[in-house]
Amino acid sequence: MAFNKFQIYKIKGFVYKFFSASLMGGIGAFTRFINAPGDFVSFGRQLCGFIALSIAFCFQKGKWEVVKNLRISPAIIGGGITLGLLSGLYVISTQYTTLANASLLIYIAPVISTILAAIFLKEKINIQRAICLCAVVIGMLFTVGIITPEGFTLDLAPEYMFGNGIALLSGLAYGLYLFFGRYRQDADSSARSWYQFGIAAITLIGLMIVDSVLSGGLKYTVKVGGITQIDPATGQIMTANWDIFTMDATSWIVWVAAAFISGFIAFHLLTYACKMLTAAELASISYQEVVMASLLGFFLFQETMTPFQMIGFVLIVGGGFIQIFFTTKEGVVVDDALAAQIEAGKVTETVDAIAEEVHDHEEKEAEVKKNLSARLDEAEEKEGLK
Repeated sequence: MAFNKFQIYKIKGFVYKFFSASLMGGIGAFTRFINAPGDFVSFGRQLCGFIALSIAFCFQKGKWEVVKNLRISPAIIGGGITLGLLSGLYVISTQYTTLANASLLIYIAPVISTILAAIFLKEKINIQRAICLCAVVIGMLFTVGIITPEGFTLDLAPEYMFGNGIALLSGLAYGLYLFFGRYRQDADSSARSWYQFGIAAITLIGLMIVDSVLSGGLKYTVKVGGITQIDPATGQIMTANWDIFTMDATSWIVWVAAAFISGFIAFHLLTYACKMLTAAELASISYQEVVMASLLGFFLFQETMTPFQMIGFVLIVGGGFIQIFFTTKEGVVVDDALAAQIEAGKVTETVDAIAEEVHDHEEKEAEVKKNLSARLDEAEEKEGLK
């Protein structure tokens, strides 16, 4: 089966999102070997992205000019702020609530972004997309341990109220980040990433200051062989005061690796994916983060994997693949209109919206087909996707 240009473009977006989510899901494994607060680890992910892109631009002719000429808009600024908040707030929340609670509340993000896109960007959610989204959300609930054979395990005890609130804010920030990524489709993705990494790093500096005030100084969880230690007397996670000048060599090495792999590469790929996929399409692949985190816990730290988790894996992966199938199937009818969308900087318009334009421009079919390949190649070359 030969795919048309639009279908190939969408499949690339899914691939970028899949690898982005997989790499982001690995951050938990990295942090087990870093004796540093989670928000400092998050800061490293954004700082590394900013530095890596700055170096790369020095070897790309005209790239700094593109950065300079990029029109800064609220969507780009908002994307940078929420990028910093989503990772920093999540880490802080794990110190004040259960891991299951924190995971659930941050992973409401794809649902939030899908709803916002439907309201403000008029992205349609058809029955197929709704089914796929429901499948992956249920799969996430199974995987993070919210739904178990014993019932619903979300802990709403009063002592977790503050942590649950922070976790909810992290999910809102993540959802807004995905939503902001759907705006400014005309922006060069690399230049946009550069600004957002920089804004996110500054945001996290402010967040670390707030965390330090709330916690009486920055702290990190005590781990032995990557396993978090529990105080037998209190049953609480053991923490220790942190000082950047006393971090051990292993922590620094892993911190850099985490910043490059789960930071720069993961978030930069996500910027491209946000431009190529609708919010519902992004949501269906986002929960690959949960699958990767659980698999790494199983293989690296011998964490148990329950039958319910395995069912969750199937739902998440299956829902993602079904979404890809429906998108590529629907893409058959939109190829003729894609050139006009590229020219307008709206190549990620919903399939339904583009399909309507196909019927409105049937008389221009021959002219559109003639220019389609050249314009798509030009757009991808500009974004550095080739």
